[in-house]
Amino acid sequence: MSVLLGRRLRALRRLKRLTQQDLANEVGISVSMLSTIERGVKYPCADLIRKIARVLDVPQEELFVLPDMPDVLQERL
Repeated sequence: MSVLLGRRLRALRRLKRLTQQDLANEVGISVSMLSTIERGVKYPCADLIRKIARVLDVPQEELFVLPDMPDVLQERL
């Protein structure tokens, strides 16, 4: 799940045209911490997920949506 969250986070960050530095500064973490999250090495705590979603201006659930998956399969996850 960490890798999938990281990929989704990276995609949303790029969609918003933010650099890792921009997002890290906004949520109050280091660029290296953000990088480890995006690579799926670390999983962010709930508070950090809330902050990231707020900065990206998306619902928290959006960070867990898996693109290009049939709706039925997504519901099972």
